[in-house]
Amino acid sequence: MLAAFAGLSCTKRRQKKENTMKLKQSILWATFFLGALAASLTLAGAARAQEVSARFAGKFTLASPVHWGKATLPAGTYTVRIDSTTRPIMATIQNDRSTFAIRVMSLATSDYHNGSNALRLKVRNGSLVVHSLVLADLDTVLIFDPSPAQEKVQEAHADPTVPVLVARK
Repeated sequence: MLAAFAGLSCTKRRQKKENTMKLKQSILWATFFLGALAASLTLAGAARAQEVSARFAGKFTLASPVHWGKATLPAGTYTVRIDSTTRPIMATIQNDRSTFAIRVMSLATSDYHNGSNALRLKVRNGSLVVHSLVLADLDTVLIFDPSPAQEKVQEAHADPTVPVLVARK
C-alpha cells in the first residue's frame, strides 16, 4: 500500500518540476523579446536622429543685449537653428560658448524674395527687441513680435538689423 502512495507523490513532484521548467522558459522568452524590442527601438531612434538636418542654420553677433520673447540675450555670438518649416516654426538660439540655449516660436510668417539673411530688431522702451528673422535662403520671414505692425508710425528712422551668416556643411 505504501508503494501506491509513493508513486502519487513522485508524479506530483514531476509535474511541479515540469511546471517550473515551463515558467523559466516563458520568462526567458519574454526577456529575450523585451531585449530585442528595446534594441530595435534604440537603433531606430538613433537612425532617425541622424536623418534630421537643419532646414536653416546660421550665426549672428549681438553688440548689446537684446530681448527675444521672454529671454534676454547678452552681447555675444550666437547660432540659430531651424529644424522644420512646418508651423509653428521653432528656432533654437544658442550662444557660442554653449552655456545656454533658448527656443522661440514664430508667431507669423511672411514671404521674402529680396536681400539676405538678417535679424531685424526694434527699439521698444529703450531696449532692443527681436522683431523678425529674415531667411532669404528659404524665401521667408519669421515674425516673433507682431506689435510693430499694430503700432502707429511716429517718425521715420532706421531700425537696427543684424546680418545672419549661413552655416554651410
